[in-house]
Amino acid sequence: MDGLIEQVGDFWTRQLLDAAVQQFYMFILIAIRLSGLFTVGPIFSQTTIPINVRVLLVLTLGFVITPVVQQGSGKNVAEYDQNRDGFLAESEVPPFLQGRFEYLANSVHGSTNGVEIQPGPQRQAVAVSAFSSYFTAPETLTELLRDIFTEFTLGFLLGLGVTVFLAGLQLSGQLIDQQLGLEFGAVVNPDLQGGASISSQTFFLLGGVCLLVMSPLNGHLMMLSALFETFDAMPVGDAFLFREAHILFSELVQKSLLLAVQVAAPIMATMGLVTISMGFLGHSVPQINQLVVGFPVRSLAGMLVLSLTLSGTGRYIVDSVPSVINDIQLAITSYQ
Repeated sequence: MDGLIEQVGDFWTRQLLDAAVQQFYMFILIAIRLSGLFTVGPIFSQTTIPINVRVLLVLTLGFVITPVVQQGSGKNVAEYDQNRDGFLAESEVPPFLQGRFEYLANSVHGSTNGVEIQPGPQRQAVAVSAFSSYFTAPETLTELLRDIFTEFTLGFLLGLGVTVFLAGLQLSGQLIDQQLGLEFGAVVNPDLQGGASISSQTFFLLGGVCLLVMSPLNGHLMMLSALFETFDAMPVGDAFLFREAHILFSELVQKSLLLAVQVAAPIMATMGLVTISMGFLGHSVPQINQLVVGFPVRSLAGMLVLSLTLSGTGRYIVDSVPSVINDIQLAITSYQ
């Protein structure tokens, strides 16, 4: 009898240890995905926030969402089942789940377990249970390192994409300072570990403020929400890197350059008119010292136009950032 009790106790002890190990590995991988965003993402990666505070925030968020993720994405996906028939049609699937929906619908496993063809229009419907994912701890060091790299890269790409887009504000500030003659008064930007002109630093801070006060959801919360939704599209342990990252970042660089040109365009156009006017004035009245008169005129006109267009810059940032975050989220969950 004592031997039987000991065997039962050993069995339950092993079960508890296995469950604890599974929980620990899941918590670590979730925290690593979050740390990718906190490493390079705007607001989160600022050097003014101490590293220990950022680490504590990552661990706290990981501790909070691990039980939710552990329940399986099927329960979260069930909220999108509008007719409550246990199946998700293509029209019911949100954009960030389209990649996984198509993957399950086209895979051999999905076609035999959880996918049916609805009568009438030939549309596929994937069972909600097919979205469930059961995490298994990596068995080898190679699998663990692969999972760590993949999870970190997913969060890193999201933060890096938004940072690349907002870098256009830095370029626009440099273009403006070149036109106003303020480039010599460069200041140090501690967040980018380098020098930045006055206008560049101003626009950099403006971008951070716009992210914090966006409506209806603040930009930093929008990035966290987009990252949390990736746990439904790419469960922990099953995530992988998409193959078209270069296409995504080439588009983001184009949007960043477009942002820089649009922000700096009024100043550049004004400075062009001032330059032409000073040229005609110098040709008509050679006695005027253009070097002495031109600099204050350019500065005054530039500051006036900058003050009038600054609010429009903030509005453009607020309108553009959500679409950028959405494009990055769709790219990293596209299963391509």
